[in-house]
Amino acid sequence: MSEVTGEGIGAVFDDVLLNSADYNDPESFKIRLQLTDTADPDYMIFSELRMFRSGSNEQTGLLGGRFGTYDDPFYVADIREITESHIGNIDPQNDGSFINGSRVHTALYMGFPAADLQQLDRSFDSFSGHYYPPADEHTDINYFRGLPQDFFTASGSVDVSNLPYLSESFAAQSEQRELLLDQATDKFDLHFRVDMINDTNRDSSEANASFLTYADLEGVRLYGTSAYLWAHSGQNETTDTSMYQYGGQPFYGNRGLSMAVSAGLQADVIRLTTDPAGAASGALELRGVDAYLPLGNADQPMTISTVQYAQVERGTWKNANPTVMAPTTQLRIEIGGLPQDVAQAPQGNIYIQSIAFGDENDADLITGYEDIYLRDANGNIVSTVDDVTHQAFIPKTVIYNEQVAAYNQSNPGNPIPFLPNQNVVEIKGIEIQRLIITTQDL
Repeated sequence: MSEVTGEGIGAVFDDVLLNSADYNDPESFKIRLQLTDTADPDYMIFSELRMFRSGSNEQTGLLGGRFGTYDDPFYVADIREITESHIGNIDPQNDGSFINGSRVHTALYMGFPAADLQQLDRSFDSFSGHYYPPADEHTDINYFRGLPQDFFTASGSVDVSNLPYLSESFAAQSEQRELLLDQATDKFDLHFRVDMINDTNRDSSEANASFLTYADLEGVRLYGTSAYLWAHSGQNETTDTSMYQYGGQPFYGNRGLSMAVSAGLQADVIRLTTDPAGAASGALELRGVDAYLPLGNADQPMTISTVQYAQVERGTWKNANPTVMAPTTQLRIEIGGLPQDVAQAPQGNIYIQSIAFGDENDADLITGYEDIYLRDANGNIVSTVDDVTHQAFIPKTVIYNEQVAAYNQSNPGNPIPFLPNQNVVEIKGIEIQRLIITTQDL
């Protein structure tokens, strides 16, 4: 107890399990979101909320999962200091004694397990380009911008150069990352149902008249997810009200909150099913999802404050002299511009290995049939899989790796290398340069 500071709480959760009854069960748990303020409002209903450890199911019994360890817990209300990278004229003691330096903030911290884990670069670009070793080696290594020539089509051996090394390197990085995540948390499956109630179905007696979609997330884990919260000291607002009329900027920013938030999510599958019976033809799947998104940082925080706004009276904007109303207090959410001396704001990336629409046997989604030549580390064909089905939005690299996995399972003593990358969607370098959201009374 001598080490307890009282600054925060670290928590470890075991046997986490949520299991809500079906929508039509009168005892079921429901969350209602009202969308209109009328006698018969439109609203959405979220129900059938279930979260359990991946690998278990309702037939064999749902199992609870764990997240957090003694060394890597779920943090709540921890007190930490964060330092800006920006260097400027600051008054650290708030006594008029200015010095040149970086401001330090005392922040309230919340973090999920594996909050310090960075996103793995899953782009093939990271294995591309041209690498030149020291001059005394007299050679260089070509990194593939794609795959070796004729890798998929040649019925004989191909020169794969250092592709097996790239495959092993990426596999080692992925394995190490999964081990770190395994230590921090189990994988979870999450299921819920969404219904929409409006005038078209309000009085319907049909069981699923209001059904909108099922949402299923399988093999989900969070990483790099944390939030810092501290007080900010305004954004250099002016008291000249003439600057803020006729669509100008808000002013009189009261002292409010600053936030630096980041969220990372890995999921084996994210599925939306629009058929209440769960038919495959009504499903959309995102497979192999890895998304990391930062929102604010010490130098460019997301601030929440109240501001005053001088608005034009409704209906008078088209007049020669619009009626400007007295300033009213509004809520403002803002991410300011990055200081010039700070190199770059944190960036986020989204990777999706493949997308599946509906039934995989639907003829409209099948783009063709082709033999797959499975190759060893020397580029030699070790097996041919005939007439493999190819589908829209599923890269050939994914299809090839599926066949490699099946081959390696049947030949555990003589595995062949996977391709190191298989994404159909890569959104890289997501960065918020400037953001202002201000409420206005209508």
